[in-house]
Amino acid sequence: MDSLCDFSRELDVSLLDRVVVAFYTGAGPEQQAAQTALTQFQEHSDSWTKVPTILEKSTFPQTKYIGLQILEKLISTRWKSLPDAQRQGVRNFLVTVTIEVASDEVTARKEKVYLNKLNIAMVQVLKQEWPHNWPTFISELVESSKTSLPLCENNMLLLRLLSEEIFDFSAEQMTLAKARELKLQLSNELSQIFQLCLEVLKEASKVSLLRATLETLGRFLNWIPLGYIFETELLQLFVSRFLEAAEYRNLTLKCAAEIASLPRSEAATYDPTFKAFFTSVMTTINKLIPPSTDIASAYSNAADAGQELVVALAMFLANFFSKHLEIMEGEADREALLNAHFYLIKISQVDEREVWKICLEYWLVLLVGLYEEVSRIPIGTDFTGLKLRKDIYKDILSNLRLVAVGKMVKPEEVLVVENEEGEVVREHMQETDTIVLYKMMRELMLYLTHLDVVDTETIMSQKMEAQIDGSEWSWQNLNQLCWAIGSISGAMDEDTEKRFLVLVIRELLGLVEQKRGKDNKAIIASNIMYIVGQYPRFLKAHWRFLKTVVNKLFEFMHETHEGVQDMACDTYMKITKKCARQFVVRQSDEKEPFIDDILRTINRITVDLAPQQVHTFYEATGVIIAEAVNKSQQEKLIAALMEMPNSAWDALMMQAATNPTLLHNPDSVKLLSNVLKTNVSACISIGGEAYTPQIARIFTDMLGLYKAISGMISEVIAKEGIIMSKTPKVRQLRALKKDILKLMQTYINSVVQIEFVNENFVPPLLDAVLGDYQQNIAPSRDAEVLNLMSDVVNCLGSLITPQVPPILNAVLEPTLEMITQDLTEYPDHRLYFFRMLRMIILNCFPALLSIPPEGFKLVMNSIIWAIKHSARDLGETGLHMCIEILEAFASSSPEVAQAFYSQYFLTIVQEIFYVMTDSEHKSGFSLQALVLSKMFKIAIEGNLPVSVLDADPANASISSKEFFQGYCVKLLSGAFPHVHGSYIQTLVVGMSESYDEINRFKGLLRDFLIQMKEFSAEVL
Repeated sequence: MDSLCDFSRELDVSLLDRVVVAFYTGAGPEQQAAQTALTQFQEHSDSWTKVPTILEKSTFPQTKYIGLQILEKLISTRWKSLPDAQRQGVRNFLVTVTIEVASDEVTARKEKVYLNKLNIAMVQVLKQEWPHNWPTFISELVESSKTSLPLCENNMLLLRLLSEEIFDFSAEQMTLAKARELKLQLSNELSQIFQLCLEVLKEASKVSLLRATLETLGRFLNWIPLGYIFETELLQLFVSRFLEAAEYRNLTLKCAAEIASLPRSEAATYDPTFKAFFTSVMTTINKLIPPSTDIASAYSNAADAGQELVVALAMFLANFFSKHLEIMEGEADREALLNAHFYLIKISQVDEREVWKICLEYWLVLLVGLYEEVSRIPIGTDFTGLKLRKDIYKDILSNLRLVAVGKMVKPEEVLVVENEEGEVVREHMQETDTIVLYKMMRELMLYLTHLDVVDTETIMSQKMEAQIDGSEWSWQNLNQLCWAIGSISGAMDEDTEKRFLVLVIRELLGLVEQKRGKDNKAIIASNIMYIVGQYPRFLKAHWRFLKTVVNKLFEFMHETHEGVQDMACDTYMKITKKCARQFVVRQSDEKEPFIDDILRTINRITVDLAPQQVHTFYEATGVIIAEAVNKSQQEKLIAALMEMPNSAWDALMMQAATNPTLLHNPDSVKLLSNVLKTNVSACISIGGEAYTPQIARIFTDMLGLYKAISGMISEVIAKEGIIMSKTPKVRQLRALKKDILKLMQTYINSVVQIEFVNENFVPPLLDAVLGDYQQNIAPSRDAEVLNLMSDVVNCLGSLITPQVPPILNAVLEPTLEMITQDLTEYPDHRLYFFRMLRMIILNCFPALLSIPPEGFKLVMNSIIWAIKHSARDLGETGLHMCIEILEAFASSSPEVAQAFYSQYFLTIVQEIFYVMTDSEHKSGFSLQALVLSKMFKIAIEGNLPVSVLDADPANASISSKEFFQGYCVKLLSGAFPHVHGSYIQTLVVGMSESYDEINRFKGLLRDFLIQMKEFSAEVL
């Protein structure tokens, strides 16, 4: 294998083939040796000289692909460093090989992948050579297309790849100037290309050639001048020759969809042509897919081509009507307009989510327009005799209501998962594809209801009747109907809503009695709960109904069928958030506020609930209590709410005082954890000053418990080793510590009177948690301590400034020891640590000036380390910290700022350039550029003596601007010696002139990131 890298003699291609085969099919040491040999061969600076031999003699396709990879790397990185003769040689070689393979139809079909890779290599050459060094490329390509049909077909593919490279993928592949130049050149030479395409479409009969031409045209249609589309015979050819033919109809419809998506503002002058094109396309569609066709059924039974046709038709109709609906709404075109919309209705019935999304986006565009027209009519206007656009679409919208109800998706997902402490918790997935789709469909249903309340109510009532009589009964049908009913909350006037809702709930309650089996009853119950939770306006206005609903929810909390209790608790929460006031005031015909009754029977209500459901119940009830206006009433309500948890807490604390082994009992630890989580839930909703007495009641015991647990964990690990930190017992104890931290974090985040918290709670809290964190072994340090500290700093602001040095002293070094060992261990510590540092910079910056220099150096090292982290969120946090600390020092006294700049300014610049030019940190480009622009501003406008940036007396006579520019040129030239020095000089000068114009500044940097990948021999 070593002989592969001996470039003094002819390459043994058969040996290379054997090595490649060993790499792809071998195993173990043989495969590793092959990989090493191939890597060495590919990375050799002269390997590209062997590519012609490889492509000519190799018998193994993968070997040829490796040869082309070598060539592509040469073209994209070292092309400009090659002498003219070698560039010309490579170019001619590629042209010759491509023509040779493409001209023979059998070879081209057999070696399709190889030919495609040759085309990609050709496009890379074109990006470098065309138009300056190869001005005749387009004319040569057009002429060669006339010599051979297979070659013409490949040329179409080449043109498509070139168009995609220039118009779709140029952002990170070419400098802005180069991309503009190629776009202009392709546009200037378009007439030759377009003429070739037209000739092919008119004259050719070869199916693969015509398909290739249609595909290429499809890529061109969104950027070519409109005259080429509307002032030539192209549209006529699409309809007359290709739309009906099975081989071309899908591609032709895709081209038509591209044309249909052209903005009306640009295409308005061609309205008559556009209208005629649309009409002729739909005339053909009526033949291909008769209006009576059940498109949904046909789609489910169709092959790929048939399904593609439906998708392409959906795209065409949706694009055309989204942009050009106006030109079809005249009386003369009414039949064509409605016919096309009924096709969209039928396509909307297809059981395929992506197809529905295409239609849904257009339906929303239509409905917004119709609704806006209605909403502009003054209130009180007599609609009789008014000609409104919505009347045109009356039947369409009625059909759409039916479709939408049958398409409704689940509005919320709840998953029960196990967290790392082994606890079962509920996790809500908020932004899934289904949730996004639900929001769009809810918007659709609201517009449909606003436009015709009566029709919506009629359709939903009929659908509900079909559930009752069993003709359409199924869980899915009932769910979709109820989700649709829930989605239109607020769209009816109050009287209509009352009548409709009472009818729906009565029917559903009747259905509960009618259906047998727990599963059926659970489904119906969950739908009742969902609907009532969606109509807070109705519930607020009808107290007796609200009370009945809530009592029904309390009944459901005893139902053990999976999901029902969760749903009952969630619905209770939803109702309390919207109707809390109704619970705390005494209603007419009631002896007391309903909340008093709830609190009196809270034990009975929650007895069958799982712990996490109890916590939801407490949070929801806390929402009610937070609405109490009278302070003494609120205090009594909180005491009543927390009576059970406090009794359990007191009992456990008394036991702990007499029995130190209490914490060795898993059941006792579980009960303590449950009490703390209940407090967290109540604190979330009640919060602030109202919850202070409850926190004060358990605060001292809580900190004592925290210290006791810490001592137990340390003792266990000291006796039995670090492995004990992974045992269930220690994990359970650590979870209890985290519950304490979570409760304090929740409380501090909700308090307004921060002075009271700072004086009474913060000192003992810091004393308990910081010493424990500092002294613990790494695996036993809780990341939640760092999270709590960041919230303490954020909420208390400058009040906590005196405490920042001890906080940093306790957490800085221990945490850095943990997170700098590698990039993956302790992810939560890493995230919360950097968040804490950022909060300190933003809220307590003066504290950083008071810590010892070695401590501040650790802070700066942490910021730099965050910037260099490959995880996107951490890298961005580091960049934000860098920007914020620069701004803080820029606002400080000159002495303080200059002391900072002298030590860290150039280091920051160097590190920012490092991450910017590293592909792993590409996502942070905008923030990286922002940091650099601020550095340039400081160096140029900051009136810095040059001695601040450079202590060398030899530079004392130049300005800080001149020194900084020279430093950046030297830094970049040293890191990228293959980039021409004058280009770097021009870049730095450009950055010096544009640091206040961030878009221009970013453009210069983006061009440099592209340029640095290439070896230069000249200034570009």
